[in-house]
Amino acid sequence: MIYLVNSFKEDKDTTGNNNPPLSEEGVEYGKKLKLRNNAIKFDMCYTSFKLKDFGSALILIGDKLIVKRTHSLDNSEKEEIITFIKSLPKDKSILIVASNRVISIIKNNFEFIELK
Repeated sequence: MIYLVNSFKEDKDTTGNNNPPLSEEGVEYGKKLKLRNNAIKFDMCYTSFKLKDFGSALILIGDKLIVKRTHSLDNSEKEEIITFIKSLPKDKSILIVASNRVISIIKNNFEFIELK
């Protein structure tokens, strides 16, 4: 089963590289989401290379799993995202943390559970 989480709120971009980390508000939201979904055991976790996606995943899974980053979730190219999702094992519980655009593409093409 695929579990989807939209990355948490990011901080203001002070670096100029359009890759800001999570804001304090995003971190607090992540902690609450983790508590609400603590019973779910994930086998795998994937994010893009964006700091807010990676940070969001780390809050949710802690040190239970290695967060795997993939460029397939960095952009919004529909075919690349679909190909990546199709390559994932069907018998595993997989957490994907990504942007709105990526989540939307997955929602429109696959069965999923969205964590809120």
